[in-house]
Amino acid sequence: MNDINGFLKRRWPAMIASLLICICAGFGYAWSVLQTPIIAAHGWPDQQVSLTYTVTVLCSTMAPLFFGGLIRRLGTRRCVVVGAVLFGAGLMATGWISGGVWQLYLFYGILSGLGTGFVYPAMMAYVVRLFPEKSGMASGLGTAAYGSGAILWAPVAAALIRSVNLRGTFCILGGAFLVLILLGSTLLAEPPQDLREALCPPSGDAPIQAEGLRRGQMVKTAAFYGMVVIFTCGLVAGVIVISQASPILQNAYGFTSATAAVFVSVFAACNMAGRFLWGSLSDRLGLRRVVTAVSAVCILAMLLLTLCHATVPAVIAMGVAASCYGGFASVLTPLTAQVFGSKYITENYGVMYIVFGLASLIGPVLAVRLRTPDGAYTWAFAAAAVLAAVGLILNCIVPLTAGKEAPHGK
Repeated sequence: MNDINGFLKRRWPAMIASLLICICAGFGYAWSVLQTPIIAAHGWPDQQVSLTYTVTVLCSTMAPLFFGGLIRRLGTRRCVVVGAVLFGAGLMATGWISGGVWQLYLFYGILSGLGTGFVYPAMMAYVVRLFPEKSGMASGLGTAAYGSGAILWAPVAAALIRSVNLRGTFCILGGAFLVLILLGSTLLAEPPQDLREALCPPSGDAPIQAEGLRRGQMVKTAAFYGMVVIFTCGLVAGVIVISQASPILQNAYGFTSATAAVFVSVFAACNMAGRFLWGSLSDRLGLRRVVTAVSAVCILAMLLLTLCHATVPAVIAMGVAASCYGGFASVLTPLTAQVFGSKYITENYGVMYIVFGLASLIGPVLAVRLRTPDGAYTWAFAAAAVLAAVGLILNCIVPLTAGKEAPHGK
């Protein structure tokens, strides 16, 4: 008990350090500010340059999947250190590109993407272990910090590009992120093994799973595949809005590029707010109930975009969809811990993190393929509503239990 009392005095500094690390790792959300200057500096086709973002997302989501064993052996602090080196070095190396576009894919896409994949999933698992009695709040804060990248780093990067140059921007930001993440990692204190049992006594609703399942055991359960489908289907609508906001507003509603850029930041703020709001609500309502509520709200937002072509309701619906994306992101970590146990949450969440990659592959494809000749995204919105409805139905009928020892979702 003395160990637990001593740790409780250190966990808020550890939480603040974790949020700082997540804010730095969220720099990838500022990609849209970097894309045009990169095209102008190197003269590469825009389609080739835009592919870099896809490479980054795939590397960040696949890193925990392929390096799960290494991540488990490293532990949280050393995993963050490795990720900081990859992330910072990748960005600094991007500033010195002088050859083909493959260097952009290698340094920014692969190296910095892998760095994010080592840092962010480890931090999300860590903050849930820091506050097991308020896992929704902790996850919401962590995902909100990560999602703030587009709000904070986009204007910083744009200002640096104007005042220095593209090379200097990557070197300054890469070096700053490396130092900040390494400094933050020194404050990460490992929670005592019995912290969850001490703060979360077993209840009838959600008995605590003492041991939990490892990654190899988790992927053999029906609950794992049920969660992958539920969250992938739910995230697609938010991906469409977040990744295609500017062309949607310009092509379908006649916004200028400057006005559309403002609303891109607004939707990013909605995404961040949704992470904290829905995450905090999950501590009171229960994780499964919040997944149901977020899915229902997401369906309504997509139906409004499908059926109503007025500008104001459409913009509101897009903001709501962005907040729902944040909502799904905030409850994924604590729900993974609840279903499969918290002992191996770092490696298990790393595997579950693949849902963001899957949704990021599906959403933009739907938006582009289903766009009508006159620039409307009606059918893409309708498809997203259908997918969200599939996720809602599965969440209501699929029992998310990992065996007889697994906790039942509330």
